[in-house]
Amino acid sequence: MVRVRKGQDKFRESLLQRDGLVCAVTGPCPAKALEAAHLRAFATHGTHDPDEGLLLRADIHSLFDAGLIAVDPTTMKVVVAPALKGYPGYAGLQDVSISPGPFAKALADHHQEVASAWA
Repeated sequence: MVRVRKGQDKFRESLLQRDGLVCAVTGPCPAKALEAAHLRAFATHGTHDPDEGLLLRADIHSLFDAGLIAVDPTTMKVVVAPALKGYPGYAGLQDVSISPGPFAKALADHHQEVASAWA
C-alpha cells in the first residue's frame, strides 16, 4: 500500500483535469501509471500547487525526484543524467519536448539544482 499525503488526491485530480491522461515526458498513459509530481520538493515547500506540478509516469517520476531527469527551461526539452545513458529506454528521452505551462519556473529551479550535480 502507498501512503498518500493529505491533499495529494486533489492535487492529482487538478493535474488530470489540466493535462488529461498524459505523462508530460512519455505521452498518453493509463491513469494507474500516472503520478502527480511536485516540481519543488513537497517536504520543503509543503504545498500542492498545480502550477508547480506535472503528471509523470511512475518510473519517470522516480527518476525526476532522484535528479536523473530534468527539463531544460530554455528549450523545454528533457535532459538525461549521464548515469542513465546506458539505459536505451531512458537515454532515448533526451531532447523530448515538454509542452510549456505555468510550471516553467519550478522546472528551471529543478534543472539548475540537478544538472549542476551531473558535472
